[in-house]
Amino acid sequence: MHSEVHREVHRPLVLLTILVVCASAVAVGAEADTYRLAHLDYMLHCQGCHMADGSGVEGTVPPLPGEVGKFISSPDWRDYLVQVPGASQALIDDEALARLMNWIVRRFDPENAKDLKPYEAEEVGRLRRQPVTNPTEVRRRIIEDIQGSTSED
Repeated sequence: MHSEVHREVHRPLVLLTILVVCASAVAVGAEADTYRLAHLDYMLHCQGCHMADGSGVEGTVPPLPGEVGKFISSPDWRDYLVQVPGASQALIDDEALARLMNWIVRRFDPENAKDLKPYEAEEVGRLRRQPVTNPTEVRRRIIEDIQGSTSED
């Protein structure tokens, strides 16, 4: 009799534990899928210029490691990352580009990624409609503005 009561008391606990474990596995699986999709989009849409390791091409394509998220708390820099031609004109939808931008910052600049407010599809869609036409000049100006404002503090 005691073991039947014991089983009845613990059954909901066991079921709850199983439910939590399954839900966690689904969440981890979804996160892994998100990572894989973003990595694939990077390979298809970014790696040709930025290289597999994000090193870029000296003097032409800026490196990503340790750089891409350096100024992520600056609204101008954040916008710029989506507005550069390679990003704004990528043949992927806004949701995929938001996922890709979040992946790039986390993958290539994990130290600065802690300050990343994740990009969202709506934001990316709005920014894509305002692409920069001279990314090198805009990048230089934004960095100068950021560095100038931090040296004044």
